[in-house]
Order: sequence, then C-alpha cells, then structure tokens
Amino acid sequence: MIRFLYSSINQLGRLSVKQILTSILLFVFSATQAPAMDFVIAGAPRSIVVDRNYEALFNLMRSNHIVGFFPTFQYQEIPEPKSFGFESDFLAPCSSNDASFKALRNADIKLVVPGELLYPDASILPLRNDRNDPLRQLIACVGRDNIYAVTNYDEAAYHGRPLVDVQRLYQQVKEVSADIPVLMVHGPLVMDMAQFSTSTKRARYLDNVVSFSQYADVVGFDVYPIPGIIAKLATPLSDGEIVASENTVDGYLQWMSENLPDKRKLMVFQGFAYSDMYEFEFLKSTVPLALRKIVRPPNSKELEDMVTAANQHGVEMIVWWGQAALRDASLAPWPDILKLARQFAD
Repeated sequence: MIRFLYSSINQLGRLSVKQILTSILLFVFSATQAPAMDFVIAGAPRSIVVDRNYEALFNLMRSNHIVGFFPTFQYQEIPEPKSFGFESDFLAPCSSNDASFKALRNADIKLVVPGELLYPDASILPLRNDRNDPLRQLIACVGRDNIYAVTNYDEAAYHGRPLVDVQRLYQQVKEVSADIPVLMVHGPLVMDMAQFSTSTKRARYLDNVVSFSQYADVVGFDVYPIPGIIAKLATPLSDGEIVASENTVDGYLQWMSENLPDKRKLMVFQGFAYSDMYEFEFLKSTVPLALRKIVRPPNSKELEDMVTAANQHGVEMIVWWGQAALRDASLAPWPDILKLARQFAD
C-alpha cells in the first residue's frame, strides 16, 4: 500500500485534476474492500488424523494458509454416525501441555470451538463466574489468542431447538469472554424434506433463521450442492424451486445481505461426495448402482466458483466440512481445498 501511495504521489504533477480524483477514488475503493477470507477445516481425511499426529496436521494447514480447525473426527453418517472420538483432545478437562494444544500453538492455528460439545445441556446455562465453566478451562489450556470462535448449536432452527437454547449459549460465551465471536450455521432448503414442502413452511423457517441469528456475530448456511439431482437445494429467493448448483451460493448470500444486514457472513462448503458419508457395504446394498455412478464430489471449478461467489458477497470465513470421511488425502476434493486456500491467500 505504501509503495502504491508513493508511486501515485510522484505521478500527480503529470495528471489532470480529473485523473487525480479518479486515482484517489480507486485507491479508497480498493482499501475498503472486504478483508481476505479465512479458510477453516472441519476435519481432515482419515489418513491424516488416524494416528493423532496433530503437529503434522497443523503444519500442513499452515503451509496451505488454512487458519482455523473445527475438531470433528466423524468419518461416517449412514447407517449410523461414527467418529474416531478425538474431539475430546480439544475440550476440557485439559492441560496446556496437551499435545493437541502444543501443536495448535506451535503452528499458530486457531480453534473453532464446537459450542454444543462445550454445553450439551443448555438448561444449565448461564454458569456465571464458574471456574469449572468448560470454556474458561479451554481458554486456560489453549490460550485466548488461539481461539477463533465458538459455534452456537448447529442448525438450531432447522432441527427445532428452542430459541432460548441459542440465547443461553450466546450469553454464556459473552459472559466468559465478550470478544470471542459466536458463529451460527443454518441448514439449507432441501426440497425433498417435508418441513419445506409449502411456501408457508419455508417462510416460517426463514423467519426463525432471522430470529435465531440475533444470538450470533457471524452467520451463514451450509451449502452442499453437488450433484444437484441429489442435493435438491432451493434458495430463500427461489420460492421453492430447485436451483442450478452454480446459483445456490449467490442465492443464500443475497438473502442474507437483505435480511441479516448487520451480521458478518460465513459459509460452510462441501468437502465430500454424498456417497462418502455411507459405510461402503451399506452403500452397495441400499443405493442403486445407477445412482452411485452420478454421485461425485465438487470439481475444482465448482469449488472455485463457490469461493468466488462468497468472496464477492463479503464472506469472511469459509468452513470446509465432510472431508473427514475421505479415506486418504489423495481423494477429491481435498487437494482442491488446499489449492484454493493457497490461491485466495495470495
């Protein structure tokens, strides 16, 4: 920026007044653009995390300009959720000497704390000035500088959680440390679900999204649009019509700009193919081969288009979810996620 100013000043003597004003306006415009997006991963491929070598994981993240880690180790969704169970390595009770936290600090990676694992029972909140509060303990272990944010209850409006639950969690985080951002992720409009089958139901849901979002600082949706025939996503602007995959991100972010103008934005994007969520034998026995053949992860262009749309709407944080289901780091879309993080950091 300083070099730009110096060069511009040297040119002033040779420019007209109109040209000078244009240069100033262009500089001001460029200086007030949205800040660079942060990339966060919610999990990593199984081959990377299975031995709990967090030093290698976090160094890989840092070398690819991924700044935040959401500790999920769930590698299967269907027929039942399964996880390695390493989430406890990033929660209280803990010690500052724990290998997970040492590795986090050494690589300067920031932790996105899953609020519903901190406070699974919202009815006990608030815990005012309680030394045993799990967030206070976690801050003591990892250090405040290495905590990026705390998530509120996942897809709370989508899953019908009481509004008071998200209110209590938000207030508890602010009681502990007012400067920690609270994130809220909302579920998308999936058009083969009964709860979105009428315009009245969709409008009620979106009203709830607005109400719930008051208890967060940064708000967004998870959008997994590939392939469209499986995802069946509408947007808040499409009046129940399923939209083309390339239009989904823009539709959600336009709606957020109009309906949540005072909230900072995040998006959660697809780091998997839908078939990755299945146990393999169960997949073969329950999903027809013809259908399995069309299931795929997003390709590099689709991923880049999603990130570009987010960037154009001022999204400050992109979270990649689902890649924990990938067997190894060579499988798509993991290599493209790393490439995009490097690309948008430059």
